[in-house]
Amino acid sequence: MNPNKGRTVQKTSFLDITLGDGSRMQAKVFVPIQGRLIDVLNDERQFLPVETVEGDVVALAKTTIKQVTLPRSDATLYAGNDPYAILNVRPGTSADEIKRIYHELSMANHPDRIKSFGLGADFLDLATKNMARINSAYAQILKTIN
Repeated sequence: MNPNKGRTVQKTSFLDITLGDGSRMQAKVFVPIQGRLIDVLNDERQFLPVETVEGDVVALAKTTIKQVTLPRSDATLYAGNDPYAILNVRPGTSADEIKRIYHELSMANHPDRIKSFGLGADFLDLATKNMARINSAYAQILKTIN
């Protein structure tokens, strides 16, 4: 099942979604490229396609959503200098795969994308620093494989 057939979309990181009955779930939300999560949550659609932790794609009724919490970015940020660890790839990964992963990380971490969530300056500063690390790591890895 492809909830966005014909549209270019990406998935958010796992979000913590609290439902009206108090239950919680973690899911990735499908957001159009260059789109904003807030717009997807507030558009006219009654259902929101999400991917669960188990990998199932389900349609979640927006009326059942009480709260959406973005993930803490500092919890998963690698603080070292190993370019492979920064991109979360192993040495020997193909150039095409590294490029694909770099583009995914760039889309998820780009400061303009983070700004579109309406978050504060601290998040924007972190995104800028993280994007610089991702770019540097990618450049270092390209030097070793080319």
